[in-house]
Amino acid sequence: MRKKNGKFLDSSVFYIVLGVVLAIGINWGLAFALATDMPVVAVESNSMVPTFSAGDILVLQGANDLKVGDIIVFSPGQDQTPVVHRIIALNPDGTFQTRGDANSGQLPFEYRIEPSQIHGKAILIIPYIGWLKIGMTQFVLPNLLWVILGVGVIAFIYVGVKSYRNGGVFSRFTGG
Repeated sequence: MRKKNGKFLDSSVFYIVLGVVLAIGINWGLAFALATDMPVVAVESNSMVPTFSAGDILVLQGANDLKVGDIIVFSPGQDQTPVVHRIIALNPDGTFQTRGDANSGQLPFEYRIEPSQIHGKAILIIPYIGWLKIGMTQFVLPNLLWVILGVGVIAFIYVGVKSYRNGGVFSRFTGG
C-alpha cells in the first residue's frame, strides 16, 4: 500500500511540475511569436464595457503602427498594474492618450503614454477565463496561510475518518 501511495505522490508532483513548466514555456513561446513581453492578460475592471468585461482574457501582439481606436495594454508607472484602454488621440510628440470605453473622462496618467510603456495591442478576447487568474491573485494568494490551514484541517479529518473506518490508529482512542 505504501509503495502505491508513494508512486501516486511522485506522479502527482511530476504532473504539477510539468504543468508549471508547460505554462511558462507556452507564455514564453507566445511572447516570442507575438513580439510582446506580455502575451496574455486578464482584465481586472469593467472600464472597457461593453467591449469586454472583468474576467475576460486578452491576447496581445506587439505593435509599432498604433492608431486611434486600438485597444492597448500599458503600464502607467513602475510596479503598477497594467491598464487596458483604447487610444483616443495621438500627441504631436509621439505619445498617446487613452480612455476606458466605460469611463466618462481620462485618468491623470492617460494624457501622455510613451511607446515604451505599451506592452501590446489586443488582438483576441476570450471571455470569462480570466476569473481563474483574478481569483488566484485577489483571493487565494493573499489568504494563502488560511488556505493551507483549511486544506490541512480537511486532510486531517479525511485521514482520521478513513482510518477510523478501517480500524486504524484513531479507532483505538475511540473504542472502535
